[in-house]
Amino acid sequence: MSKSNPEAAADRARPREPWIIRTYAGFGDAVQANRRFHENLKQGQRGLSIAFDLPTQNGFDCDAPIARGEVGKAGVSISHWQDMDALFAGIDLGAINTSMTINATAPWLLALYLVVAEKRGVAWDKLRGTTQNDLLKEYVARGTSIFQPEVSLRLSTELIRFCVERVPNWNPINCCGYHYMESGAGPAEEIGYAFGNALMILDELRPQLKPDAFEQTVRRISFFINSGIELVPEICKVRAYFKLWRELCAAEYGIGEVAFRAGCQVRSLTLTEQQPELNIIRIAYQALPVVISANARVNALQLPGFREAMGLPDQSEQLLSLRTQQILMHETELSRYGDIFEGSHVIEAQTAQTAARAREIAMQLRQAGYKRAIEIISAQLTRRLAERQAMLETGAITQVGVNAFTGEIGLIGGEPADEDSAAQAAAEAARISALQRWRSRRDNAAVARARELLEQAAAGDISQVMEATLELARAGGTVGEWTLSMERATRGRYTPPVLDSAGAVHPLRVPKADRPIRIALGKAGLDGHVNAIKLLAHACRQAGMEVIIGGFKQTPAQLVEAALEEDAEILGVSSMAGAHMTIAAEILALLRERNAPHIALIMGGIIPERDRAALTRLGVKAIFTPRDSKLHDIVAQLITVAQRQVER
Repeated sequence: MSKSNPEAAADRARPREPWIIRTYAGFGDAVQANRRFHENLKQGQRGLSIAFDLPTQNGFDCDAPIARGEVGKAGVSISHWQDMDALFAGIDLGAINTSMTINATAPWLLALYLVVAEKRGVAWDKLRGTTQNDLLKEYVARGTSIFQPEVSLRLSTELIRFCVERVPNWNPINCCGYHYMESGAGPAEEIGYAFGNALMILDELRPQLKPDAFEQTVRRISFFINSGIELVPEICKVRAYFKLWRELCAAEYGIGEVAFRAGCQVRSLTLTEQQPELNIIRIAYQALPVVISANARVNALQLPGFREAMGLPDQSEQLLSLRTQQILMHETELSRYGDIFEGSHVIEAQTAQTAARAREIAMQLRQAGYKRAIEIISAQLTRRLAERQAMLETGAITQVGVNAFTGEIGLIGGEPADEDSAAQAAAEAARISALQRWRSRRDNAAVARARELLEQAAAGDISQVMEATLELARAGGTVGEWTLSMERATRGRYTPPVLDSAGAVHPLRVPKADRPIRIALGKAGLDGHVNAIKLLAHACRQAGMEVIIGGFKQTPAQLVEAALEEDAEILGVSSMAGAHMTIAAEILALLRERNAPHIALIMGGIIPERDRAALTRLGVKAIFTPRDSKLHDIVAQLITVAQRQVER
């Protein structure tokens, strides 16, 4: 049995707080992330919210070629049970509430957590926390899906069924509205998409469970929601979430008094590279709607770093986010009062309207089915993104520092602390060496037997997948081995289409090219956020360019090959996970090898200003970051780049 730590004991001694304060954290390897966890717990955080790096989320070990430059960058790198044990060193699994932002590889990461609990003598019924385990939004908004939609649905529901039976206090799914709002959805759409997904999941599970187990499943469904800065609509949205979920559970399944259980992070889409100091204010305002109503208050809240548009948050930014919540919880005295909006004609009318529209959307998705719902949501989000962009550029909506009241403030340094690229490369090499030692020392025959059992379960009786996954975890298997076995037994990796029909997208104000410039666009590395690519692709098409989508989660070699095959003049690559220098160097080297200097490389994403000059010296022809918010200006620069390439 693991020993209790002082933070957990202090937590039990405190009076009950109105919500759990979390900070989304995880970087480097398990030892580094564990130090960050302990520091945050000392500062007053009450639960852990784990960020896994993109290789882990996408089912790759750290030595996979596609993982190069991204190991431990946007989260912690976890491969096997010993990594998970190190991640929670000194932390009592029976006392902490742990949230894992993990989806396609959720069965594997939960299995590692359960195996560590076994080894420490912590009973599974003592474990409390959440695996996100929501794949629907990954296909349309976030991009860490791995398997075919029908395979993902089966895995997701199997994990839920397993937890209901074996880990009863664990939340086996967080149906996410958050990512839809980040991709352009309004309040009713956010709720409707999240609830439509939840209903499809429950409909799939209902025939598999006895009535009492199904009721327990309904009551354990939790949600992860967004909170924007439009105070009245967002307050009403949260109240509609609480109201409608109770109504749907009673009407559709005959289960009454179901609590709406949710965690929340505020809206990152509104955080700007311009005047980053203002993001501190935005984050504080956005936290209000989800806690201000006593009868509609989320269970847990996490806030982003205020310089998120420029890079990953450092410890000081995480501490500021933590202190923002502590002021909100302790100094505003919100929890002293009952529901201050009950009986308000304005709030109740808007809440009812939002709930009614959300119900319509949820039922439409449920009727369409899981795979068709992906297509519907993707098309609708693309339209909403284009509409929002058009409104920003025309001034129909105001964003301070972007299209109004511009200019820098200068109170706070613009970018997070510089990351030592040599140190990062050394850390990645050390992580790879540690994994290779692990493979050489474990019982590889036991791993091979466990993988064979997993493949048999995945190809046949899906109800045995979690048990087989646990056996592989106990044997010392890795996330890459689990994923590869699942791929072999199903239909391999699946990449959803990036673009929908261009005809339904709002017209964008862009200059017209004087000839059909051919541009290939794609995402390098393992980041799957495609909103910017979607908008740029539609803008280029409306400018008269010929757009080729090279795909996302691509290696530099794949992107170069696509550009060459399609005879592109420009190769546009997006990278948001901090690997832009590595990616640019590899692509430019490949273009030289292939004797293709006529293809101009442009890059976009979360690229610190300090790296702009270095990228330019490498040979990148144009660089775009969140500061470049006007599609008109971006397209104009692309036309200029194409013209200069012709003149060379």
